[in-house]
Amino acid sequence: MTILGYTPYHMLEVLTKHGYSHMKIVREAVIAANDRFSGIPRYQRPELDKWLAEYDCLIEIPSYIGMRAMESYAKDPDIKFILTERDPDKWVRSFNNTAGEVGKAANVFPMNILKRFDAELGGFFENTQLMYWAMSDGTDKGHPDNEAALRKNYIEYIHAVKETLPQDRTLVIKLEDGLGWAQICPFLEMDIPDQPYPQANVQEKFQAIIGDFMRPRVMAAMVRLGVVVAPTLGVAGYLGWKYGLTVIE
Repeated sequence: MTILGYTPYHMLEVLTKHGYSHMKIVREAVIAANDRFSGIPRYQRPELDKWLAEYDCLIEIPSYIGMRAMESYAKDPDIKFILTERDPDKWVRSFNNTAGEVGKAANVFPMNILKRFDAELGGFFENTQLMYWAMSDGTDKGHPDNEAALRKNYIEYIHAVKETLPQDRTLVIKLEDGLGWAQICPFLEMDIPDQPYPQANVQEKFQAIIGDFMRPRVMAAMVRLGVVVAPTLGVAGYLGWKYGLTVIE
């Protein structure tokens, strides 16, 4: 969307630009939307405008902060919506291969230790798990009920969005039918740019982004933990295999 002149807000901006301050906001918004006993008011337009004042395009974030937030945007006649829909089983596999894998890593050595020694590393793991559990009914990848819960909640989410958003300002795109400028630009009343629509392997791109984010924070956590040379060899070997992290002794 940047190519079209928008300033998008995505989890990438949370990780690479705003850091822990926005991680705390995301955490609060996700908890408020999914835990009615939390005591945290659900985010509506005033809170969203304060949080996202410098952005004019939200990507994925609305799916985690509740339908009430979506409803507040739907009331604005100047806002349009693009809903990308895909085969539920393919979505489940993709979600498990990205967010599900992060959740698994957070609970095993060495990340279950290191995440406690860097605020942004810990915030990243906590937020990813919260967003994952919101869609998986609290189950982790590999749990007997996990895939069924994810599939059910994804189907219900897509249905709820279609019921909530105004049809005349909502474009529904099925990924299996193709996603590109030809679908997006006419809806936004914009010319098709000369640049090709960005195409990337979602899982590979996700792993690259997470790897770039984690490397310096993992190293900082290791320093704070006071890891000595011998234990570091084992940790470094794991990180190098899992995240492409190079550790120079």
